[in-house]
Amino acid sequence: MLALITYNLVLLLLSPLALVWALWRVTITGKSRHGIGERLGFIPASKITGDSPRIWLHAVSVGETVAARPIWQALLQALPGWQLYHSTTTATGQGQAEKVVGEEGTVLFFPFDFLPCVWLAFSRVHPRLVVLVETELWPNFLAVARLRGARVVLANGIISDRSMRSAARLRPLYRWMTGNLDGCCMQSEEDARRIIALGADPARVTVTGNTKFDQVLTEVSLGEQMTLRQALGLQREERVLLAGSTHPGEEEIVLRAFRQVKTADPSVRLVIAPRQVQRAQEIEELAIAHGFAVIRRTKLSALPPPPDAVIILDTIGELARAYALSTAAVVGGSFVPVGGHNVLEPLGLGRPAIFGPHMHKNRDIATIVQQAGVGFQVADADELAARWRECLASPARCRQIADAAAIMFQHQRGAAQRCAEAICRWLHDTPVPQG
Repeated sequence: MLALITYNLVLLLLSPLALVWALWRVTITGKSRHGIGERLGFIPASKITGDSPRIWLHAVSVGETVAARPIWQALLQALPGWQLYHSTTTATGQGQAEKVVGEEGTVLFFPFDFLPCVWLAFSRVHPRLVVLVETELWPNFLAVARLRGARVVLANGIISDRSMRSAARLRPLYRWMTGNLDGCCMQSEEDARRIIALGADPARVTVTGNTKFDQVLTEVSLGEQMTLRQALGLQREERVLLAGSTHPGEEEIVLRAFRQVKTADPSVRLVIAPRQVQRAQEIEELAIAHGFAVIRRTKLSALPPPPDAVIILDTIGELARAYALSTAAVVGGSFVPVGGHNVLEPLGLGRPAIFGPHMHKNRDIATIVQQAGVGFQVADADELAARWRECLASPARCRQIADAAAIMFQHQRGAAQRCAEAICRWLHDTPVPQG
């Protein structure tokens, strides 16, 4: 209780700055404008139905929501009759959650971590179990969950290098937060070691693996592939290189690499799928500046694509299947210090995955795929071009990679079920002492 009071006194002292930050975020950036009532803790009465025991699962954005899906599916199977409340922080995460949760649960915005907001949200939802995905540790949220009698578990947990650096400066805060966890399901032995170093009870920490291996699309039928090829204006025999989930600064690298490949093999086509589809105009201008014809996916119904055009996939929900059309794929967020996106998506469909040097948010997956010989880290455009040329020159090598990827998935799957089993065990154990 002393830690809770101290933390909130500090927040109170900082409240003028927090208010300025909140106003800037809502009015200028618009990032927290959607669902502002729910972020303040005012969960609509229409969203609170029934009196069954409730699970509150929180995943910050799109990637975490994808990783969370097999967890809550396994939990609902293990706890029949329980209700799912799935919160996210970002608007894109909210859209993804609404799409995947459907009628199986209720989707909410996560409250700001101010005591009145959190307390009000808990008084509306009143969950018996709280599941936080990956790195979502919020001091007031954790403390209120414990005070209101909920069991709190970190699932698919990962502790980044950045979190460890922060913990070195804020060790008492991290020790308090981890002291409010009833259990931690971690992605790797290194993550387990790190969260124990932050203060988690070693007896309540287990390594379950990464649930992203349980959620990846592993088949796109030939019929679906042909339909998507036709929609993109691709000829049946055309070979495709795909750059997925790219960020500013990465398209420049991709286009320079593709120029080298295209010079040697004029028949190859490039598809770029930006992480944010609203950047399509910016990428189109960049590709034109590099001397390429360009067509956007959203304009293909009205215009046939030029035969050599770079295609910008400016739609939501098509990238996962589009990987099936590629000979090899590069996954973005990895050539700029974002931390990398999901390299398992192309690998699930048997396509080689190439990524840049910045994979700190997915370090364990990067290690696993490299050790399996199915994922390849490159430093720059020249190395990317060389790896693309290698894949194009050797279909046999690509088939070997597909076979090795299938074996890798067989070995790595099951993390969600292991998470659910551990959570159910902790749910009925004596709770850990309050931190």
